[in-house]
Amino acid sequence: MDTIKFNIKISKWANFYFFIQNLSEWHFSNRKDYNLFWRKTLGVFSTQEEDALKRFKKIHLQYPFGELYLGRQFFLEENPWVVLEQKLLKEDFINLKKIFSLLKEKFDNFYNQELFLLKKWQTTLQKKLNNKSLITAINATLSKLYATFLLSKDITIYLLPSTKNHTGGTGGIINDKSINLEISHFSLEKPNQVIGIIWHEVTHLYFEKQSFLLLVNKKYPNDPDAVNLIKEAANSSLFPNGVLGIKFLNTQRKLLSTKIPLEYTKKLVTLADIFIKENKSFDDEYIKKVYSLTYKLKGILK
Repeated sequence: MDTIKFNIKISKWANFYFFIQNLSEWHFSNRKDYNLFWRKTLGVFSTQEEDALKRFKKIHLQYPFGELYLGRQFFLEENPWVVLEQKLLKEDFINLKKIFSLLKEKFDNFYNQELFLLKKWQTTLQKKLNNKSLITAINATLSKLYATFLLSKDITIYLLPSTKNHTGGTGGIINDKSINLEISHFSLEKPNQVIGIIWHEVTHLYFEKQSFLLLVNKKYPNDPDAVNLIKEAANSSLFPNGVLGIKFLNTQRKLLSTKIPLEYTKKLVTLADIFIKENKSFDDEYIKKVYSLTYKLKGILK
């Protein structure tokens, strides 16, 4: 294989896990607006169902991220319970199966509504995302900017629920070749915006790790907030609403993201554009300038 191939996947187990883990609010990043929307749609949860969510939160906190991450098997396995039985403490495994059983009726009602929307997005992305000439051009540009090898890998996109005004992606949680995309209720009239989000996550997943983050960590060795600030500012200046989003996908820029005010947007885009036009890789000079432009967002942009 000599290029990138995107596989667009809908997994019922992945959606079941995402549904329960988000409702349990075990992690600060859980989408509270999703929960409000789901609860309004699904109606009152019984005392037993609410208790199941509390127990799930308690269990999940023992298996957060990294190798122990509880969610991994729900994405990767046809039958997650086979692997989870070996991975979890016996008591946790038994409780987890009971929790999923208790919440199955609520989830089935939810999934029956979501699946139709997810399938529409699957069809749309399968048509538009694997455009070979577009992939080649973006791959080459990111490879030059981040001073790394061309990416040559199959990447799985797991489609997950969202609300109308909220979509987003996360990469690297399951493994180094998959992205979770919360997309169901997002407008089908904006596929290029979604493709830009996917490329943003691909940049985090691969391109920035080979050389760029080594430079950033070397410059700010004991400052993770500075590292997170710089990598997110750099990436956002490209996709989905930055220079490359506009160039390759014709996305419409207002802000690079909700966390980057307009005054920063203009400066970051101008800086990235200079490096692209001069065919230069992001270097120490670039890193220094990004930090000087955005240091007030430290701890906010990550």
